[in-house]
Amino acid sequence: MLYILEFNYPKVLSLGFLNLLHIVKIYIVNLLYFNIIILKLFTKSMKTFYFIFILLFVISCQKDIASKPTDYLSKEEISSFKSSIVRYYEGLPKNASHQTKWDTLHNDYYFKKAEATDLLHYYKNEDGFVYFAVAKIAPSIKLKKVSTIGKLKFEKDSIIYYEEICRTWKMELPELKEKTKILFDKIVNNKDVSQYYTKNLPENEYWIEFPDDQTVYNVELREWQTKK
Repeated sequence: MLYILEFNYPKVLSLGFLNLLHIVKIYIVNLLYFNIIILKLFTKSMKTFYFIFILLFVISCQKDIASKPTDYLSKEEISSFKSSIVRYYEGLPKNASHQTKWDTLHNDYYFKKAEATDLLHYYKNEDGFVYFAVAKIAPSIKLKKVSTIGKLKFEKDSIIYYEEICRTWKMELPELKEKTKILFDKIVNNKDVSQYYTKNLPENEYWIEFPDDQTVYNVELREWQTKK
C-alpha cells in the first residue's frame, strides 16, 4: 500500500515567511534598542567630557595669576618693597647676626643687595596678603639665581606678618623664571607644592631646595632654621 504524504506548499511557505519576518522584526527592534542605548551613552559621555573640559579650563584660568610687579607698583615702589624685605631673604653681612643685621651700619650692604634683586612676581589678595617672588644671584661659574617665594602683610608702614614659603635651587634664568611662575601661582591659589620638594622628585630634577626634612622656616623669628 502506498502512502502519499501531501504537503500544503503554500501554507508551509507562508508559515516560513512569517517566521522570517518575525525574526527580522526582532532583529530590527533589538538593533534600534541597542543604537538608542549607545546614543544615550555617547550623549552622556560627551556631556561629561565637555563638563570636565570646561572645569579644567576654568581651573587653569584661575591658576594663572596676574603677578607682573610693574602692573601694581612704580619703579620707586618696587625699590622700596625690596628694601623693606631684603634683610629677611638675604644672607647676613660679615660679622653680623640676625639680631645685629638691623643696625644702620649694614644699610649700604643691604641697599646693594636689594638693588641686585629681581622682583619677579607681586600679587595682593583680597585678605591683604602680599605674595612675592624675588630672585638673587647665587655663587656659580655661570650666572645662576635662586628664587624666594613668600607672603607678608603690611599695617601702615610695618610688616606685621612675614613668611618665606619656599626657596628654589639655583638655576639659569630661563629655567628659574619658568619654575618660579608655576610655584608662585600654586602658592597664591593655596595649592600644595610639596610634590616639588627634592625628595619627591626624580633624580636630577630640581625645584625647591627649602623646606626639606632638616630645614624649615620659623615664621615667628622670620628666618630659616635647621631642625635639632
